[in-house]
Formats: sequence, structure tokens, C-alpha cells
Amino acid sequence: MDTIKAFVKKLLAYFSANPVFAFVVIGCCVFIAILLVVVFTLKFKAKKTNLSLEQQPDSAPIEKESTTINQVEEITETEDEKEVVETIVSEPLNEVIQEAPVQKEEPKPVEIKKEVKKEVKEEPKKEVKEEKPKTEVKKETLSEYKQPEKTEPVKKEESIAKIEPINKPKSKRYNGKWVICHLVTKEDKNSENNVEEAYFFELHASNGEKLLSSEEYTSYNGALKGIETHKANILKNNFRVGLSKKGEYIFKLLSGKNTLLCTGENYPTRLRCENAIDSTKRFAETAVVDENIHDIIVQIPPDTDEEVEYDQTILGKWIISKTVAEDGDEIYYFELFASNGEKLLSSEEYTSYSGALNGINTHKNNIEKDNFRIALTKRGDYIYKLLTGNGQLLCLGEHYKTRRRCENAVESVKRFSKSSPILTASNVVPKD
Repeated sequence: MDTIKAFVKKLLAYFSANPVFAFVVIGCCVFIAILLVVVFTLKFKAKKTNLSLEQQPDSAPIEKESTTINQVEEITETEDEKEVVETIVSEPLNEVIQEAPVQKEEPKPVEIKKEVKKEVKEEPKKEVKEEKPKTEVKKETLSEYKQPEKTEPVKKEESIAKIEPINKPKSKRYNGKWVICHLVTKEDKNSENNVEEAYFFELHASNGEKLLSSEEYTSYNGALKGIETHKANILKNNFRVGLSKKGEYIFKLLSGKNTLLCTGENYPTRLRCENAIDSTKRFAETAVVDENIHDIIVQIPPDTDEEVEYDQTILGKWIISKTVAEDGDEIYYFELFASNGEKLLSSEEYTSYSGALNGINTHKNNIEKDNFRIALTKRGDYIYKLLTGNGQLLCLGEHYKTRRRCENAVESVKRFSKSSPILTASNVVPKD
């Protein structure tokens, strides 16, 4: 003991002289102590887990199956014991052997210990009983997963079916109307006899704005058919935007053969004219034909004017003019004037000076062939139309209050168109 005490005193004295070395030694001792504690705790936990696995209840059939298989493998270490297990457990362990197949051999007579028989017999009984809840659990889980798969697509179909009727009225938001007018001329408002009558229709927007006005038809059924013809060509986008002689823009609706069906209103800019075409497309598709026919009665003024006689020695004149818009667009057109300066004829628009010259020759040929038609206008006055041989419109004459005045104008056009010279306006510079 004295030697130990002396050694401790010397060690303490050395540590006091060398404190760094003392701290290092103490740290190593503490580290070794911690390692020993960790090792002992891990061993203790391992023992607990082994005991818990051995003492698990019957409610965990899958884990017991693995333990029983391990036990069978331990029992069957030798060849003789394998044969004994196969002969005894062949009937009750059909399902277990399917999961962990073992090679079978022909049984040989071997002496079997009673202790082994008891252990083997008790184990398969538990396994067979515990396998029953397996199938029940699998069936329940499969049925639970199959049910939501069937219900999901049904819910989607119902939601789609509910949305469809909501989207349908959106396409019918634009509701205009086709208005059919009946124009009647009478010599006296109180008289029941009609001199002439005509039908035409107009397309109105939902706010009452007039978008389109048709030509005249001789019957109500003709006007109804005309609406369908206009609809078909509107959907085909058979529009043409042009500059009028007044410097305003106007759209024309053409048929498939490029014959004029109708003209729109006048607009100060091309953009506003194109917007009017878009509105016409929208409202023409959803507009409903108004059942109420709008009657327009026009009283014919008394015809007291005598037939005008022109001096045959004085010639009229064809004048080619040009109109330029603010955005730079330009068009050419021509007019026929009588010897007294009265305007008798005004052509459609042309894109070039040479086109206007060729147009004058075309007009002269059809004037000589007497391809005229006098019609009652929507305003209740009369106008003549010059047509081509196949019925296409070439130009419109001026408006006249009576049919007789319109007929006199046609005769004047025939006389002056032959020999009148072709002149150009001061702002026209021939380019081609």
C-alpha cells in the first residue's frame, strides 16, 4: 500500500508540474469509459430484441412464418432430419413450402426422437391457423383499392356534363336581327291600288346600328332567300373594302361569282370599316329574322315635267377623276355628263387609270345593247342600273322622283355615250 501511495503522490506531483499531459490522460480515460458504456448498452438492447421476437403474440402471422421457416432449417441441418421433417410435415405445410421450396427426396426409414416429433407437430398447426387471415386481409385491401378507381371517372363525367350547358349560351351572346321592309308607291295615300312595290332587308346590331342593307327584291320569299344567301357569303368572308368617290371607305359583299350582293355604310377610315365587317360577321350568325314587316309607303309626286330636248350638235363628255384618301389610298372613276352639265352616269371604282379607260369602253358596249333596268329604291325614288350581258352590275344612275324622269335619263345616256370625248380631271396624271 505504501508503494501505491508513493506512486500516486509522484503521479500527482508530475501532473501538477505538467498540466497539459494531465488533461490528455484524463480525456483518454473518459473516452474509454464512454465506449464501455455504449458497448454494454448495445448488448443489452440486442438481448431485449431477441427476447421480444421469441415472445411475440399470434397477431403477427407473417413474422412467425419466417421464424418457423428458420426453425425448420435449423432442424434440417443433417440429411436424416430433413427426411423426417418432409415425411411428417408434407400435408399441413403445403402453403409454406410453396413460398420457400425445398427439394424433396424419397423418405427413408429412420428412427425419430419423440422430442422432435412434438416440436414439429406443434409448429405447423399454428402456421395453418395463422395463414387464414392472410387471404382475408389481401381481399379487403384489393377491394378497397379497386373502389376508388371505379368512382373517379364517374365523377369527372358528371362535372363535364354540368359545364356543357353553361358554355352554350355564351356563343349566342350577340343577338342582332334581320329586318325586312316592304316598300310601296302610291299615287294617293288614301288609294288602295299600289303602283309598284319592292322588298329589301337590313342587318341591325343589338344596339340598333344598321350594318348592312340589301338590294331590292320583288317578293317577300325572295327577300328571305336573299338573307340565307347573304349569310352564306358572310361566313365565307367574301368582303371587299374600297374607297368611295367621296373619299370614305365602304365594304362590298360579293357572291361566289364576284357579283355584288350589297354594300355597307360609309366610314371615314379603313379601320372603322374593317371593324364594321367584324360586327357584321358576328351578328349575321346569331341574328333572328324579325317577323314584323316594316311597311314604307311613298307617294309619287305629280309628273309635270316635260321631256328635255338636247341639242344634238353639242357633245357631252366622259371625265376620269381620282380620289385620294388620307392614308394614301387612291381610286379612279369616270362620269358621263350631258351637254347642259347634267350628270347622267357614275361608274364604280377602279384601282388604276388604265382600268378606268377600259371601263368606259365596256360601258359603251352595254349601253348600245340597252342592258338597262329601272328599279324602285329604298328611298322611294327611281334609279336605273347598267348591267353586263350575264347580269352583273356595272354602274348605277342618278336618283329620280318619277319613273318617267328615269326613263328620259336612260335615253340621254344612249345619245351622249357614243360621241362624247374622254377627258381627265386636273388632279389625274396618267401613269399607265
